[in-house]
Amino acid sequence: MSQAEAVGAELIVHYGHSRIMEDTTIPVFYIEAKMDFDARALVDKALPLVSNWGRIGLVTTVQHVHKLVEVSEILRRSGLRPVVGARCERTRYDGQVLGCDYHSAQIVADEVDGYLFLGAGRFHPLGLALSTGRPVVIADPYQLSAEMLGEGEVKRLAMRRFAAITAARDARRLGVVVSLKPGQFQLAAAISLHNRLEQKGKSAAVICLDTVGQFQLGGFTEAEAFISTACPRIALDGVADVKQPILTVKEAEVMLGERRWEEIWGRNYFN
Repeated sequence: MSQAEAVGAELIVHYGHSRIMEDTTIPVFYIEAKMDFDARALVDKALPLVSNWGRIGLVTTVQHVHKLVEVSEILRRSGLRPVVGARCERTRYDGQVLGCDYHSAQIVADEVDGYLFLGAGRFHPLGLALSTGRPVVIADPYQLSAEMLGEGEVKRLAMRRFAAITAARDARRLGVVVSLKPGQFQLAAAISLHNRLEQKGKSAAVICLDTVGQFQLGGFTEAEAFISTACPRIALDGVADVKQPILTVKEAEVMLGERRWEEIWGRNYFN
């Protein structure tokens, strides 16, 4: 039973995101959060960083997706060629990305020299770099600033992820984590991983949780490493005060020798 069902809710109002799931037992009314900004001023900040690119992948989150047409036109008038990838099953708009889904960027990766991301922070730009292997310029509409995501920053993330795989390879007891949240429930994948780990002589347990966090994982002290079948960002971004390495499913397959590291780094890291 979901929390909404437990309190007898007849309607859920979800503020912030675009529609994610269709088949819910309780109707969900999505209110998308939109943020306007001076597109001309922001593009002017980014132009010195992207002027040498032949074709530019243009991506953003739902907060700014309504500005993609305007930004594309400004780039064209500046002599550049923007490319906006098509939406996928999880996203509602062309050019939109989610924390664990970069399909709209990946499908144009071979057509572009790099990506211009409209948004703030490092979360999505690092996801873009992981998924495509292309350079990323961050155009922040809140600060009206632009900067290149540093190559060193991406390399440090690669080193951390490879170190986690190496540490998990030496683990004898592993927990395979399943999230019960809609859209993240991957029990079949967890059971498959459990069986393959056991075949490799490791001790594995499937752990079912609603929320995958510090207090939930902290109780499983016997596990020397975790594999998360939920949102891959749980592993990539880490869980505070959890010292054991946490791997994504693809990283676990590298650990098991089923994939090579080169197959996933910078190439479809999330799917």
